[in-house]
Amino acid sequence: MEGFGVNTYKMVNAEGETVLVKYHWHPRAGVASLSSEEAAKVQGQDTGHASRDLFDAIERGEYPQWDFYVQIMDDHDHPELDWDPLDDTKIWPEEQFPLRHLGTMTLNRNVDDHHNENEQIAMGTGVLVDGLDFSDDKMLIGRTFSYSDTQRYRVGPNYLQLPVNSPKGVEGGANTHQRGGLMSFGVDVAPGQNPHVNYEPSITGGLQEAEKKPNNPPEVSGQLAPASLERTNDYLHARGRYCTMNGWERDHLVAELGGMIQQAAPQVQERFLWHLFMIHDDYGTRVGEYIGKTADDVRHLEPLPSQRFTEDETKRLQNLGSNSDALDASQWGDWTSSVINHQVTAEEVLQGLGSLEYSR
Repeated sequence: MEGFGVNTYKMVNAEGETVLVKYHWHPRAGVASLSSEEAAKVQGQDTGHASRDLFDAIERGEYPQWDFYVQIMDDHDHPELDWDPLDDTKIWPEEQFPLRHLGTMTLNRNVDDHHNENEQIAMGTGVLVDGLDFSDDKMLIGRTFSYSDTQRYRVGPNYLQLPVNSPKGVEGGANTHQRGGLMSFGVDVAPGQNPHVNYEPSITGGLQEAEKKPNNPPEVSGQLAPASLERTNDYLHARGRYCTMNGWERDHLVAELGGMIQQAAPQVQERFLWHLFMIHDDYGTRVGEYIGKTADDVRHLEPLPSQRFTEDETKRLQNLGSNSDALDASQWGDWTSSVINHQVTAEEVLQGLGSLEYSR
């Protein structure tokens, strides 16, 4: 499985200079994909096949590895792009923002206690180390509030005291400055701090705020208001992904969408098909065959009120279904993910993917 960070963070160096970043985990074994037919065969025999495959591989000493990459972009709004770099529905083309290798993660042992080492893991987008910061990615800001609240409810208010969630290599563990609450088993006290005082300022040796480190983000001016992204460019990135898919990936995608959209109401079918034609002629044509509709049947539809069309999108709409779209992946270069996707069968999954030549 490939890991894509979705959200945009910032990196901050010692001088306080900031850049925008996106993170990626690329499995050295590549990605394995099942068709819906093959997935049904697997699920009928082993509903936990993925966990079993991972566990068994580690037990055999065939430790799975993921390479960790980062894409870096200057920290400003990039008016030269026709899409917003903080839009979570967009990728950063690898040919424009190359992947930089930061390290490798190796899973070299299975957990000894599934509950303590697995079930109690409390992930959160707001758990940062020095040198990382939040961007103005709207989804990231929302998730950062909600994830921590979720873990306090799911695990408990002192979840950061649990060994699996406590930072490694940090004296005293997590510094939450929280007292009491369910399942509290320690007080995080700073060196020289009065253990009876957990506020600042205090003349009796309470907390002292850590020294601030440089952070010089770009200066932004304007009206602060809730607003939609201006550069949505809804179809370009989807077109790039469709064109750079393997042929069998496109076949399965079309079949899945075609079968599902048959169950929708006619007006939903038409709008959905309209979007697909806006992405690519071939995409709309092939899915349209499942519901007996063509570009002529949806040509009358106007853009949704919330959509802001680019000049290119307006031209595509005028020539809906006749935009002479090619399926030449070479035109896109290193636009989308460079991870190899392998089509596998139910039999291969059930016998263990470690047995496949490509995964070694």
